Amino acid sequence: MTITVYIPPNIEKQLNENISNGNKDAVRHLLVDAIEPTVDELMNNKRQYSVEELQSMLDQLIEEFMACVGPDVPPLFDYAISREGIYADHL
Repeated sequence: MTITVYIPPNIEKQLNENISNGNKDAVRHLLVDAIEPTVDELMNNKRQYSVEELQSMLDQLIEEFMACVGPDVPPLFDYAISREGIYADHL
């Protein structure tokens, strides 16, 4: 996920000044203040994804998973994903 934070020019100027001065606390405070509107927007955004968007995200997830495990990963046995298999060590 990519999140874009808009930083107004006046805040950007203050950030650059405080970065140059090495004022870490001021930079942190300015960034937190700049992120607040973006967080509010994210929390209020109840976006509904289309079937095509969901399929695309799932395809990407599958590709990333296969890149991690490789093509020769054996399938799970039915027992491994059964209730008995999952809770075997809790009996």
